[in-house]
Amino acid sequence: MGEQREIVSVNQMKIAVTALQPAKRQITMEEPTQENNMDTQTWDSSHSKSKTIDDLIGEMIALQNLPFNFVEGIGFRRFMQVVSPNYELREHKFYEIHVYDKIYKKITIKIREMLKLFHKLSINMDICSEQSANALLLTFTAHGITEDFDQRQIVLKCCLLCGNYSDDIICDYFTKMMLEWDIKEEQLHCFIHNGKSIIEKVTHLANVPNVNCVVHQLQLCVCTALETPEIKDLIAKCKQITGHCSQSQIAKEELFKIQREQLNQPTLNVILDCDNRWNGTYHMVERLLKIKDSISLYACKHDIPQISPEEWLTLNKIIAVLTPFEEITTILTKMKTCISSVIPLIHVLKHKLRIERDSHKTNQYIANFIIKLIGEVNVKFCDLSNNMLYSLATYLDPRYKSKFFNEIEKEQVQSELLRLLMLRDLSNVSAMSDIDDDDDGDDREDGDDNSEPRFVTKRLKIEFVDINNEPCTSSQNLQSMQNINSDLAAMLNGGSDDENTGNDSIGTNMNLIVLKSLINEYNNQKRLQLNEDPLLWWRYNIQFQAFLPIVRTYLSTPPGSFPSEQLSNGSGSINEPFYNHLDSDNYAKLLFVKYNLPLVNFDY
Repeated sequence: MGEQREIVSVNQMKIAVTALQPAKRQITMEEPTQENNMDTQTWDSSHSKSKTIDDLIGEMIALQNLPFNFVEGIGFRRFMQVVSPNYELREHKFYEIHVYDKIYKKITIKIREMLKLFHKLSINMDICSEQSANALLLTFTAHGITEDFDQRQIVLKCCLLCGNYSDDIICDYFTKMMLEWDIKEEQLHCFIHNGKSIIEKVTHLANVPNVNCVVHQLQLCVCTALETPEIKDLIAKCKQITGHCSQSQIAKEELFKIQREQLNQPTLNVILDCDNRWNGTYHMVERLLKIKDSISLYACKHDIPQISPEEWLTLNKIIAVLTPFEEITTILTKMKTCISSVIPLIHVLKHKLRIERDSHKTNQYIANFIIKLIGEVNVKFCDLSNNMLYSLATYLDPRYKSKFFNEIEKEQVQSELLRLLMLRDLSNVSAMSDIDDDDDGDDREDGDDNSEPRFVTKRLKIEFVDINNEPCTSSQNLQSMQNINSDLAAMLNGGSDDENTGNDSIGTNMNLIVLKSLINEYNNQKRLQLNEDPLLWWRYNIQFQAFLPIVRTYLSTPPGSFPSEQLSNGSGSINEPFYNHLDSDNYAKLLFVKYNLPLVNFDY
């Protein structure tokens, strides 16, 4: 359309319009009076409305991964001519500078202020392949909980690693990031990483505890178990079938025709396996089971591998065994999930795998597969209860507390909590408690006849997503083990809520006795339901004020590096040809603006 000209009639005069000129729409007979009454004076760059629109256009480009020359398109200019005729559109270079300099710097100031709200931070580091940019993307995200128990995730830095990189380069990026945001080493609670050796070295150099991404560890367990010879051969056959049906448009259309005309079922295509993630195999097999009738009919007429009835049963059993892994992955990758859920979910996972292994309906192939899974899970997660980053977070989550600990583990975690409490300035805590008591007394004297303190008991429910709500085109329903959340809720509801150890022989230190009494009181509180918000519980149960700094610290940690992976995955659409000319700094600034704009509520 570059050389094509559009002829439009305006007040019975003909003018030529090119793509980069302001595009006028045809004026109707009813509009001249409105146009004449409108103030058509163009705003200058200092006009408040002009500045607002500058910001909005810059935000739109960053949030939607648009090329900057989008603003020079005739469609966008026609739109702006109607909605804001007083606004003067600029060339794309203006908006590049506006995003990279003004918006980026303003958001940086906001983030710097926000970081001051956190006493402790958990830092998530990840390195992901960015194929379209022929580079690696190094990301740092910070996780913290504010004084009013607002859980936040902040993108601190994104770096494109082109060519070879070493642990020294990663350490250098980390040091620059810490200096840039003025984050002290004592502010760091822990690092979360995906197990790469270079990142592990960075965490050791920083002298800060670190944990592996739980989702990544689960994926490794499944990938290893899928290498069981009989299972591997069956999965390879499934890949042949899905590869044939996805690469041939004729095969796809014939498969859809069978589903519509012969089976009267909704049309569903195959899903290709993804080598980068274990659940690529899961989703491939799950889809084949949903369309197995049409696949079987299609295989009878074409030269592709056929799956026997016994093999279909084995595939069905594989999906049933792997469904808890998929459900746990979905739970752990939710934005609000923290590390406190890891021990309970792994406990339920092991329980379900043992039940399935011992079932009389499990054939030898599946039994070997489950045994391999159990072995991998035991190796990868053998030391969770002895790791205080996990166990103390679990204990401080009022949904779980000490439900999944034995007596020795319960005593260890309570002793660690007591040690952390004693490290705080107990004299200041006592003084604050005295002030609060005086304030309560003053409030009662000022007209409140009720002598009992009134604690707000608000509870926020957390929604869980059903990941198996897609229609099935197979005549046989899939078999699956009971929902992982249902099993976890059943375990939590079983037994008594009284988790007091009954051991009060601490010593004669008064502060120690007071703190032990608080721990016992916390133990005796009824556990929250699984779908209730633990942070909201801590926000309103102010009688445990001494616990709150520790709670904010240990519940700030996410269970994996998934937030950083989301950042990496979301960056892919930015690497279109329009963006290939961007240098690494501007690329990083775009990602920073895109993911932190909602965090600052677009107020900068």
